[in-house]
Amino acid sequence: MAASVLTASGITPLVHATEPPPIHYDIGLDLKQGDLDAITVRATLRSGDDGIVDFTPPDQPPVDVHVESGTLDTSMPDRWRVTTSPHAEVVVAWRTARPQPLDWGKWDVFHPQVLGGPGAMFAFGGALLARPKGPTTRPASSTVTLPEGWHTVGASGSPIQTVDDIWLTSYLVARHLTLTTRRIGKATTLHVGALGGRPWDVEKIADLIASTLVLVDRNANLPSLLTVNVLNFDEGTGYGSTATGTSATLLITPGAPSPPWPFEVIRQFASTGTAQGGTANAWFSRGFAGYRVASALRTEGKLDRVDFARHVNDILGKYGGSPFRRTSNAGLVEVAPRVYEARQLPGARGELFAWLIDAHLREATQGRKQLADALNRMDIQTPDPGPALIAAVAAEGGGDITPLYQRYIVDGELLQLPTDTLGPCYSIGTVAYDYGWQEQHAFAKPPTLCVGADSSAKSQRSGDEAAPNRR
Repeated sequence: MAASVLTASGITPLVHATEPPPIHYDIGLDLKQGDLDAITVRATLRSGDDGIVDFTPPDQPPVDVHVESGTLDTSMPDRWRVTTSPHAEVVVAWRTARPQPLDWGKWDVFHPQVLGGPGAMFAFGGALLARPKGPTTRPASSTVTLPEGWHTVGASGSPIQTVDDIWLTSYLVARHLTLTTRRIGKATTLHVGALGGRPWDVEKIADLIASTLVLVDRNANLPSLLTVNVLNFDEGTGYGSTATGTSATLLITPGAPSPPWPFEVIRQFASTGTAQGGTANAWFSRGFAGYRVASALRTEGKLDRVDFARHVNDILGKYGGSPFRRTSNAGLVEVAPRVYEARQLPGARGELFAWLIDAHLREATQGRKQLADALNRMDIQTPDPGPALIAAVAAEGGGDITPLYQRYIVDGELLQLPTDTLGPCYSIGTVAYDYGWQEQHAFAKPPTLCVGADSSAKSQRSGDEAAPNRR
């Protein structure tokens, strides 16, 4: 049977002495009487100085696993250990069980299984791939070998940047997919593919993502390839999404808006246009990407007041409900490799900080300037965004924001927005719970109460004025 090979490789940085060697996955589909019977995976990497490589097994236990050299210990339920010579090539191979049927009446498929159906397979990387333990920044790439007549999204499959991206990266292959592409600027191609649903909805999703990214990334800093996998379900009213690296997944039901609002997808793609720097820079790469997306959509009238307030309220909830909300940036960098919640906090903190600085700059310039103006003058790909941001805000007339940056980003002091941060059409309120925890919420005011110029709130200066309602 003829087959086609699709190679997926993320943006792989140069490997320095302190960085782990890359891992590569070869993924194949085993057919039985023309239908999918199992998936085989072959992972290749090199061992370290001690000749030992530990893996976190796939969430769906395979029916067979073996190594091509050295010894394999699978006696621990949460670890595969390969022992071989120092700096030797390690090859681990495994085979999944027959994929579980994909129930088109249930759209919550974020469970640890490889799912399938007649002529189709879907799985998140966490269900399919074993991940080497250790630094989550390890570069990763994959090759998907497709049987004749089967398809996937994008000419290079599902891109992966690091092993940390793997858990939420999805793999979608099928005999029949609705596929479309969009060019974004001169150097970026967006591939969107859907299983089920109506073809024109796929076109709407591609148009929305592409047109928004054009607004956000005017300097053409996006990578060359972006991919979105779409699953359409038969029942339900909601929709969900995941996004990591340069790939994303949308889960859509009949009751979802047409097209559904893929904010997380667009924010993740926008963040790929900035220097990454891992957790240390995530407050900027992810947080300020959220600000840039929402700000551009408000300016273009594509995000109404209620949806904007709902978006900020979601960010306030992610930040305010996190056990790491008072952790310094250095502290987050230290624990992030081990704790998922610590990797999520910087993005929420960074976006709230962006709205705070936006309000500060609007007030300092009597509404003539906003944070977007400062970002347009700075190099968002700088590996050290803090000083660059401080300089850009000062150049736009916002004064010195170093104390604010030190308190809320570097030191991790609790960041609470003043009531009028978002302007006269919105209000920020604080809820104090019985056990002493406080969270903020964003509200859109009724049109009759939305009066005055859309200027920003007063900036936070010091003490209680800087952080009202702070416990």
